[in-house]
Amino acid sequence: MEQDFDYIIIGAGINALACLYGILQLNKKKKIALITGSPKNMVMHKHPKIFKDQMNSRNDIFLHESKILKKNLPGIISGLNYFWGEQCNVEELPGKKKNQKNYKFFSSFLELNEGKNLSKKRVLGFNININFPDQTITGEKSKKKFKSFFEKNCKIFFNEAISINKNEVLLDNKKKICAKKIIICAGLIGTTKLLKSICPDINFRFYDHSPKIDFIYSKNIFNNNNKSNIYSVISKIYDKNFNIKYYLKFYPLKSLELLFFFKRLKFILPRFILNYKLNFKNFYLIQKWDNYSIKEIRTDKFLIKSKFEKSQNFGKLDILYKKLKIFKIFSYRPNEDNFHFHNLSVIKNQRIISLKKFLKRYNPNVYCLSLLSEKNINCLPPTFMNCIKTAIKIKKIS
Repeated sequence: MEQDFDYIIIGAGINALACLYGILQLNKKKKIALITGSPKNMVMHKHPKIFKDQMNSRNDIFLHESKILKKNLPGIISGLNYFWGEQCNVEELPGKKKNQKNYKFFSSFLELNEGKNLSKKRVLGFNININFPDQTITGEKSKKKFKSFFEKNCKIFFNEAISINKNEVLLDNKKKICAKKIIICAGLIGTTKLLKSICPDINFRFYDHSPKIDFIYSKNIFNNNNKSNIYSVISKIYDKNFNIKYYLKFYPLKSLELLFFFKRLKFILPRFILNYKLNFKNFYLIQKWDNYSIKEIRTDKFLIKSKFEKSQNFGKLDILYKKLKIFKIFSYRPNEDNFHFHNLSVIKNQRIISLKKFLKRYNPNVYCLSLLSEKNINCLPPTFMNCIKTAIKIKKIS
């Protein structure tokens, strides 16, 4: 058996980074182990950013596979290597002054420096903010930076965590490592697999954001949009009380890469066609969410069921479109994951148990501090804000 540790972190992404950073702020002398995971299956039909990286990178992109969840999700020691960035709106972080140290670390580590506000408008009683979000480091740069930070501050195990028993973690090489506290940051597939190793007779309920898509034409939105990246502009629309009513993400029609909105059509066409640059000015695809764009997903042994809790209503947004001279050509709903999994609960004996209560009862040595444990999250990717929240949560378990 390997030597004991104070903490074991399972995962090697941005939440693992936040947990490790939070522990180091409390006590740099703690003995910490980090288990990276070792997915072996190739990425196929997944998120557009991952698909693009697969086409353009010499490195293979691997994924975790789950028969129970019927999902394949990417994962490897790479931090944000295959992460769809541009999710960071640092100017809106709550408690920025209070958490200045955390703010500075993550802002510097992720190299957030390109975000800026494009415009603020008030239309029909709504406050409309349009901005370029900050873009995180990606690719090989991200991989090296994450790996370097991990190697400097903890002992890395390049293995898959197979199961958890009390304070022991079994690795895929049949070795066991122990710790006083085990923190799971292993994503949806890794987390549910490890939870079932703690208590096999359980199912899961979790949530995902599910946007609708508008294909629109407008000459007035982004006259100064010279960004080459397809993930270029977001908009948050607030009511008079400054509660967010709608989130919009604009994709300028600059290449056929945007065919990811049309599912498997992109896999039929050759790569050179997908990379071909278009010159369709003023045409955009818009992902749109309201506060009811939330899909509930439940597992039942080998079945998976999903439903919407409430109906979406974009009637007022359509009125705003007309006022802003945005012409909607058509609208539809894609039937794919949006990768914003959150509010994970356990179902046991047909009862829904919160993740916190489940772990407290069945293994109080284990904690889950990732987005999966958040009850409500921003439907635009909330990574930067969640880093700070995760780093702060470490204090509660130490």
